Amino acid sequence: MQNRNSFVMRATYFLLFIILFIYSLILAKNFLVPIAFGMLFSSLMFPVSRFLNKIGLHKRLSILLSIILMGIFFAGVSILVVSEISALVTNFPELKARAMKNINEVAMYIQEVYGIETASQKIWLKDQIEELFSSGNKMMNDTLNAMTGTIFKLFIIPVFVYYLMFYNTRFHFFLLRAVPDKDKFRANKIMTEISFVSQRYFGGAFVVVLLLALINSVGLYFLGVKYAILFGVISALCNFIPYFGTWIGSFFPITFTILFGDSPDLAVWVFVFFAAVHFVESNILTPNITGGYVRLNPFFTILGLIAGGMVWGVSGMLLVIPFMASLKIIFENFESTQTLAFLIGRPDSEFYDNPLKKMKSFFISKKVVHPDKSDNPQE
Repeated sequence: MQNRNSFVMRATYFLLFIILFIYSLILAKNFLVPIAFGMLFSSLMFPVSRFLNKIGLHKRLSILLSIILMGIFFAGVSILVVSEISALVTNFPELKARAMKNINEVAMYIQEVYGIETASQKIWLKDQIEELFSSGNKMMNDTLNAMTGTIFKLFIIPVFVYYLMFYNTRFHFFLLRAVPDKDKFRANKIMTEISFVSQRYFGGAFVVVLLLALINSVGLYFLGVKYAILFGVISALCNFIPYFGTWIGSFFPITFTILFGDSPDLAVWVFVFFAAVHFVESNILTPNITGGYVRLNPFFTILGLIAGGMVWGVSGMLLVIPFMASLKIIFENFESTQTLAFLIGRPDSEFYDNPLKKMKSFFISKKVVHPDKSDNPQE
């Protein structure tokens, strides 16, 4: 009875800790998100800064130059996307007329083929299109207001990046001093592995997104989709979210071609195109560029994406994968938590190909004896 009460107390304390931890993350979102993205970008730009430092530039100058180069890149992409959005907003009346025409054609087709009266559906769809375009300007204004609210974050993130890169060695030795002498080697190993995985993962993911932006833009352009660059970049950026990124990004061009395309066949071809892109990204680009550095269980990755979205929205979905990878590395380096590392990690393909053989070797290595078998040879 006492053991049972002790277990209930430990479980209660653990649940309270989880609740308070998640509540703290939500409460401190505006403070923690810029720092988290600062750590992300500092990990991404550290190899560039290190290269500039090796060729003779001072550490401060190499960090500043790497941040400036990254800023120029993002500014160029932003200008390109904003120009496409401006063209889209300017053509709202033309797009509205095209959407109305497509809806009428679909309604007439359904009525001719199936004999179903679609007057009420047409009225409802027209009302939705009217509302979509009437709220277009309001949506743009709300977006601009939201952007002005994030200007401080946009300016503070490069500051965080600079100091995180400049004092990275100091932070490293601070953590080493904070742990007991017997754990210094393990702490150094954990920090080295986390740094290595973060750089390889973010760097690889960034390269994959760049390639997908080019592939998506060119593919949509040759398919005849208007604003191909805008949809190509947006759909590529969604690939920072694992598993669902390609399909989330494809939602925008597919919906656009359904409403405003010249032919329904165009939407089908766009869907086929993104299915091919998803196959190439999942089987060629990501495995060969990003590699197997993270090696997380897909099931727990999906759970992490959902949890990250619930806590920090899109920012949480972007940051949860490196957080889980770091947590897995920490678990692997402590004997008491290696079981958790095995749970959230991705097993080798051999585990799936021959699970019985893997289980048998596990029992043999652990010298597990069946409870029905006795060690007494006379029995």
